[in-house]
Order: sequence, then C-alpha cells, then structure tokens
Amino acid sequence: MDISDSIHQLEREFVERPANYLVEAELAFELKRILNSKLPPTRLFGTHDSGNARGAVLDHSEYADAIVSNQQFDRAHCEVSGANFGLASSQKRLDLVLFEDEVSLSLESGSKKFNVEDLTTAVELKFIKNAKYLREKSKRFDLIADDIDRLVGLPNHVDTYCLVFGNFDLARGSDAKTAIEKLKSRSERVEVRHTHPLS
Repeated sequence: MDISDSIHQLEREFVERPANYLVEAELAFELKRILNSKLPPTRLFGTHDSGNARGAVLDHSEYADAIVSNQQFDRAHCEVSGANFGLASSQKRLDLVLFEDEVSLSLESGSKKFNVEDLTTAVELKFIKNAKYLREKSKRFDLIADDIDRLVGLPNHVDTYCLVFGNFDLARGSDAKTAIEKLKSRSERVEVRHTHPLS
C-alpha cells in the first residue's frame, strides 16, 4: 500500500513545527493519526486464551471475547508484535504497521499478537534529537542500520520504510552525507528517508 502522501504530510509538519515533536513516539503516533484519518478500518477476527483465567473477575473470558470481536479496527497501529514476524533482533515490535482488510488477533495472556500475513506495510522511525552529525560506525548509525535489517527480514509482501528525523541538519557534513547514502543503499526493499528542520 502506498503511504507516500501520509509520510510527506508528517515530514512537512515536522519541518514546519519541529518543536512540537519531543520524542520518537510522537512521530509514530502522528503518522498513525494521519493514516487512520485517510484509510477505512479493517475487520477484526480473533481468539484468546482467557477461558482458564483464575481470580475474582468472573467475566474475564467475556471481556476478552469483546476485545477480539471488535469489528471496527483501525488500519494503522503502533508498537505491534507477532509470534511469526521473524524479526532478527532483540526488538520484537514494529514502530508502526498497516493491516490488510481483515486482521486476525490472538490475545495471549493479555498481549495482542498479530500475524505477519496480515501486514501490508511496516515503518521504523528514528528521532535523532541531540546530535549535530551522523557518522558510519556510530551508535546512531548502528541503530538505524538495525532497523533496516529488521525490516528486510519481513516477507516480501510487506512494504517497508525507515524514517529518520533529526533536530539538526545532519546531512550538511560530508561524513553525514556518506552515512545517509550508506543507509539508503543497505537494502533495495526498504525506503530510507531523512528529514530535518531545514529540509
């Protein structure tokens, strides 16, 4: 699914009002809001393991039934995990995903798990707040490279984006330009974008 227009909108808002974004999560949730305002909801089907719940809450299973049978489910969500995502790192969640028209949810001990087959798009975001540069073999470079590698591990039917935002003009120096080009060429299937207030 092409989400370029929504990404451009987020980038414009960041360039016009960079002080509005204090942490990476704000960028992810803003992109989620933009996408859900443009896309229809999906249909949700689900299962849960709450039939064996113990304790004083007698209707726990009925409550879980209500969660997994919600017919109006937003297309975009943040911090999504799944048992079969196959992410090759200790980080098992994706910053933002877009779902197909129908989504299968498994509620496991209160945690919501999804199937990679139900994803159309996956987005990883990095917000570099306090650095005036980006160099190869730096911690920031390695974190972004890890996000790209994680996205590469998803099946080919999932469109993948890595969005890097910075408070400073990280692309101005030659080291930074080299690092950004290296990140962009790391994988043909992950679109890497870089945005800063002077973009």
